[in-house]
Amino acid sequence: MVRPLTPPPPPPPMANGNGYHHRPHPKEEEEVEVIHLTPWDLRLISIDYIQKGILLPKPPAGAGGDVLVNALASSFACALRLFFYPFAGRLATEERGDGTVTVFLRCTGEGAELVHAVAPEVAVADIVSSLRTPPVVWDFYPLALVLGADAAIEQREPTIPVLSVQVTELADGVFVGMTLNHSVGDGTAFWHFFNTWSEINRRSTGGGVERERSCRRSGSRSCRQRRRRRAR
Repeated sequence: MVRPLTPPPPPPPMANGNGYHHRPHPKEEEEVEVIHLTPWDLRLISIDYIQKGILLPKPPAGAGGDVLVNALASSFACALRLFFYPFAGRLATEERGDGTVTVFLRCTGEGAELVHAVAPEVAVADIVSSLRTPPVVWDFYPLALVLGADAAIEQREPTIPVLSVQVTELADGVFVGMTLNHSVGDGTAFWHFFNTWSEINRRSTGGGVERERSCRRSGSRSCRQRRRRRAR
């Protein structure tokens, strides 16, 4: 089982394309964009988050660990700021006078979540050799078993993000698991974000200076990184 090695850290900093910074002050109420969910969106709020992941080869010596995660966090934040800023918001509810409840997405910029974990006793073969998903894989998703509605109705700190990623270092590879609230985005939006993030990361680590500069100029901070050391 994947489990924490250390107690949970204090509230994490925010990340932008130029490193990690403290959480910005909340936006003024009039500045927050609100996206109301459609009836079709609401049909999907009672089910689990979308959960998909990819297996990557083990990075070369010196390119794994914090180096890998910092690069992924930077490109992750860049993708959010440039194209997918609603995914850094939060779901909220409001009771109406007629007894009904409206659910909406507030584009607050509170951040999506990125978790760094390690599972040194899990090998790539342990995952791909089975025709069914091995139980350990569910530990690679930070919001496993969370329902879409939980992000809207649970009152807790920190609030539940609509998008969360866990980068898990295996014995001989890396598993990147991503979860997205199904009422906020469908499978097409999920893979559009994943592919956009991947492209930005390839360019930034392969000499794509202009995209990185553009990301730094975009302003808002939209990735929250939570470093949680884990092991099997």
